[in-house]
Amino acid sequence: MQSHPETSAGQELRYRELFQQAPVSLQILAPDGRTLRVNKTWEALWQIHEGTELYRFVLGEYNVLSDPQLVESGIAAYLRRALAGEAVEIPAIRYDVEQLEGGSARVRWVTARAHPIKDAGGAVLEVMLMHEDITERIEAERALRVREERFRSLVMATSQIVWTNTPDGRVHEDSPSWRAFTGQSYDEWKEYGWLDALHPDDRERVSRHWAHCVATRSVFEVEYRLRRADGVYRWTAVKGVPILDEDGTVREWIGANTDIDDAVNAAAERARLLASLQEQDRRKDEFLAMLAHELRNPLAPISAAADLLKLGSADEARVARASEVIGRQVRHMTSLVDDLLDVSRVTRGLIQLERTPVAAAAVVASAVEQARPQIEARGHVLVIEGESEDAVVTGDANRLVQVLVNLLNNAAKYTPRGGRIVLTCRVDGGRLEIAVRDNGIGIDARLLPQGFDLFTQAERTPDRAQGGLGIGLALVRNIVVLHGGTVTAHSEGPGEGSIFTLTLATIPA
Repeated sequence: MQSHPETSAGQELRYRELFQQAPVSLQILAPDGRTLRVNKTWEALWQIHEGTELYRFVLGEYNVLSDPQLVESGIAAYLRRALAGEAVEIPAIRYDVEQLEGGSARVRWVTARAHPIKDAGGAVLEVMLMHEDITERIEAERALRVREERFRSLVMATSQIVWTNTPDGRVHEDSPSWRAFTGQSYDEWKEYGWLDALHPDDRERVSRHWAHCVATRSVFEVEYRLRRADGVYRWTAVKGVPILDEDGTVREWIGANTDIDDAVNAAAERARLLASLQEQDRRKDEFLAMLAHELRNPLAPISAAADLLKLGSADEARVARASEVIGRQVRHMTSLVDDLLDVSRVTRGLIQLERTPVAAAAVVASAVEQARPQIEARGHVLVIEGESEDAVVTGDANRLVQVLVNLLNNAAKYTPRGGRIVLTCRVDGGRLEIAVRDNGIGIDARLLPQGFDLFTQAERTPDRAQGGLGIGLALVRNIVVLHGGTVTAHSEGPGEGSIFTLTLATIPA
C-alpha cells in the first residue's frame, strides 16, 4: 500500500505546534534583527503575552540590535555575529522588561544560543534564539556570596580566630583571622604548620588530642597558648566541631579560638591574692599568740613581787629586789606597747618626722649606747668599723636612732651567746651606708623576701627565749622609707649569719 506524502500545509502546522509547545524559550529573528515569532515559553519567561500592546511592539517595530540594554551589555554584538551566519553562545545578561514601555515582569537573568537558519546557498533566512532562564541560580549564588561576605565580616569583626580543616585534620583553606593574630603566612600554617604557633610546652599535648578527636569524630575542646604576631603567648580557649554529610562522613571541621589570657591571668592573680591573704591571716594569728605570751610573761614575776610586798614582813633587801622586778617587767611591757603604737602610727601614716640635719656619728653613738646592755647581756662582742664622722643626713634623729637600735637588738636576739656583731659605716657617692652584720642563726631563703613584712619573725627556739613580736624590722623599713632611704637583708642561709644594710642620702659638705 503506497503512503501519501505529507502536504506542505501539514508540515507547517506540525512545525508551528512543535514550536509553540517547546519547553525552551524560542525567539525567531529576521536577518535585520526584527522579531518574527515567539513561542509560549518565551511569553511565560518575559511575561509578554499575545494580544498586549507590548507583544505587538516586540513583533513589530522592536529590533534586538538597537535595544539599549542589549547594546550596553555587549549582547547586540553577539547577535550581529549570529545574523551574519555564525552559531553563537551568548553570555548571561540581566534583562529588565520594565524598561520596555508597558513591561511589568521582574528582572530575569538569561543565557542564550543563537542558531542561524540558512537556505541552500548559505544565505541567512532567520536566526533562532534559545533562552535559558538562570535567575534562580544567579540569585542563589548571590545569596551564598552575601552569606559568605557576612560571615567573613563577622569573623573579622569578632575577637575570635575562625578556621576550617579537612576531614582528616589538615589546614587547607586560608584563615585571615589566624594570619592576623599569629603573623603566620598561609604557607607557614597550612597542613599542620599551625602547631608551630603554639607554645612549645603545649604542642605535643594539643597534637595528640587533635589526632584523637579527628579519629573519633568528637568535638575538639582544649586550651593552649598561642603566639601572637608580636611574639607574646596568649591563652586561648579552642573549640572545633566536625560537620557531617548526610551519610555521616565528616565533610570538614570548623572551629574558633577565643583569647582568654586576661581571664586566666586574673584567675591566677586572684589565687595569688587569696594565698597572700591566707598567709597574712596565719601570720596575724601567730602574732596574736606571741603577743598574748609576751604580755603574760611579765605578769608572773610582777604578781610574785606584789604578793611579797603585800605580806609586809619582807626585809629591805627583798623589798628592793621586788621593786626592781616590777620596774623591769613594767618597762618591758611598756616597750612592747610602744612598739605596737609605733607600728600603728607608721602604717596609718600618722607619724610626724622632724627634718633637720643629723650627724651620722651621733646617730651611731646613741644607738650603740641604747643597744649595748642587751648585747652585753648575751655576751656578744660589738665591733664598730668605718668612718662616718663627717656624714650628715636630713631626718629625724630619734627615729634614725630607733632604726639602728632595732637592727642591733635584732642581731643580738638572733645570735647565739658569745657571738660577734659588726657595725660598719661608710659614705659612697653621696650615700651613707650603715650595715649591721652578725654570725647568728641566719635567715632561710624562703623568709628573705618577707623579712621586713609586718609580723614576720624567724623560727623561735622551743623555749621562746628570743622573745619579741616580730614587728621591729617592719618598723625599720617604714621609717627608712619615710626618710627616702632603703634597707635590705642578706643571708647565705640558716646558720650563716645575716647582714642588714640601710642607705640614706647625705647632705653635700
